[in-house]
Amino acid sequence: MSEKYFKLDYETTTGVDLVAFRQELELTQAQMALFLNVSRPTYINKIERSDEVIARLLNADQRHTLRVLLNADGMSLWLDYLSISFKMRTAEWLVKTLLQSGYDLFIQRDSGRFGYSITYAFAGQAFITVYGKKDAPESLITVSGQGIRILENMLMQQDRNIFDFLSLALDNGGHVTRIDYAFNDMERIFNIFDLYKIVEAKRYTQKFRSEPTFIGNGQSGGATMYFGSRSGQVFFRFYEKDKEQATKRHIPHEEIGIKNRYEIELKQDRAQTLAQHLVEKRKVGPELFAYFQEYVRFYDVPVDKMAQKEIDKLQQWAPWRAFLQQASVVEYVAQPVDLSMARSLDWFITQVAPTLKALILYFGQETIDEIIDDAELSPRQKKLLSVAEKVNLPF
Repeated sequence: MSEKYFKLDYETTTGVDLVAFRQELELTQAQMALFLNVSRPTYINKIERSDEVIARLLNADQRHTLRVLLNADGMSLWLDYLSISFKMRTAEWLVKTLLQSGYDLFIQRDSGRFGYSITYAFAGQAFITVYGKKDAPESLITVSGQGIRILENMLMQQDRNIFDFLSLALDNGGHVTRIDYAFNDMERIFNIFDLYKIVEAKRYTQKFRSEPTFIGNGQSGGATMYFGSRSGQVFFRFYEKDKEQATKRHIPHEEIGIKNRYEIELKQDRAQTLAQHLVEKRKVGPELFAYFQEYVRFYDVPVDKMAQKEIDKLQQWAPWRAFLQQASVVEYVAQPVDLSMARSLDWFITQVAPTLKALILYFGQETIDEIIDDAELSPRQKKLLSVAEKVNLPF
């Protein structure tokens, strides 16, 4: 994609600029008209064909939507969790062929979860876990959190990507049982507490059976909203990432780059269908956008007593429209971790060193040195150290 039009200056963008920008993002004139809440003829004649700065031709809501659309750095999209089951592939096949890895990077245990009897844990941690059965060619792989970043790094070194990984899995009978994606909002397109007030005022419709859940006060620790059930096939979680991390890490929330996080969790048939579409189209944003558009809608007025035909005539809440248009065009970008021991040192400095210093001041350096010298590494820690030396894993 050309960098020339990928991000434009909101204050100077003209109709000519917007045409090139739209074409770069492969959007139609009808889609742009929908985003800006104008008719297609109005969009073509008064916006795209205008020599004026576009912002001067729009109202406040439309300017907000345009600003978010043009600020391409304001949103990123990450894969956050993945699990795939196989009926006719062994755990050994998953390690060797799907992951294209060696057993020396995994710790094997003769125990498991989810009905499996064998576990292969990458570096002994729950980063990347492969489960199998001793008496049947059935297996399961789960990858979560930090494991996704490690997997992306492994695939990059193998000259593969996540789409290649999913394609190989599906071609070999894999069934994606769960797949999660997260939109990271660097600008805070909307306030989570405002979303809660909209729900309280009955200014929304949804396809979920359960009522939305709100947690927090919008201040300390941040606010969170859940839509759907964790046991259902579709589940949304919206929360203030900066405030959550600030509370957890005891730092000012202004230091956290991600302001809001919008997570979508798909299971079973929904997860499998999404995986198939991703392999075919290799685009994530538009597929996830369709779920948000289908399952929840937010408005400027209460709609609980309105007929559906009346609701259909209403425009949606402007910040939500802005999020939807950004979600439809943002591209998934792998975030492979820098697998270096420096990350472990950083963890030691921030989490361990203060306590260690206090112990030294209380008991004395000599006593602490004796304790460390006498300490025995467990078999798991020895394996972890061995793996870290081979792949520079941050343990």
